[in-house]
Amino acid sequence: MRRVPILLYHWFRSERSAWRSRSPQLEISAALFERQLGDLKRRGYQTVSLRQAFIAPEPLPPRPIVLTFDDGTLDFWQQARPLLEARGFRATLFVVTGGVGGASVWDRDLGEPARPLMSWAQLRELEQAGYEIGSHSDTHRLLPGLSAADALVELVESRRRLEQELGVAADFLAYPRGAYRAEHLELARRAGYRGACAVILRGRDLLRSKLFALQRMPIKGTESMARFRARLRLARWVPIGS
Repeated sequence: MRRVPILLYHWFRSERSAWRSRSPQLEISAALFERQLGDLKRRGYQTVSLRQAFIAPEPLPPRPIVLTFDDGTLDFWQQARPLLEARGFRATLFVVTGGVGGASVWDRDLGEPARPLMSWAQLRELEQAGYEIGSHSDTHRLLPGLSAADALVELVESRRRLEQELGVAADFLAYPRGAYRAEHLELARRAGYRGACAVILRGRDLLRSKLFALQRMPIKGTESMARFRARLRLARWVPIGS
């Protein structure tokens, strides 16, 4: 059984700007992100994709880690990408395929601003540079609120668009807002995915991690480096079942 830490990031903000988010822990400054990457590099971590971590048969590096980013916002391209590449790191991006090139309007019910999203051209460039691109559904509707038929359409259509636009089949899905029920694991399989990501919300979630409910550790932009290291230690011991 492979044990690989999977970290979850969302949005970036300018160091000089005020917090824009109703959920400021989901925003991180480029400066703090750079410190985190530097810490990972010094401690010998090497980034791998979810495919490398859980599907490919090749041996992993001594200290593998998966960095994931939800939504596909433009600030990843502008702020995260240069910092990752300066250290030889790559990441896994989960994009809302129906919104590519537009704005993240799906969080308005939470009082969040609509953030610009990357274009297909940018996503193609990232994929060609070694980034893993996965699905965050087609419209970011929460799966537990949909019928089984509508949930399947969300997953199938998103995977179809990714293959059409990028030329590669998406292996992994991230459930919108980490919300899923047991039946959605089977729907993800039927849609053609080989694994799916959720979010650690409670301590007991650590014991439930499996290939179609991979538990990711949210990294909060409001926390210190000491807390980041504590989260990383916890994430390292997430057991991955079949």
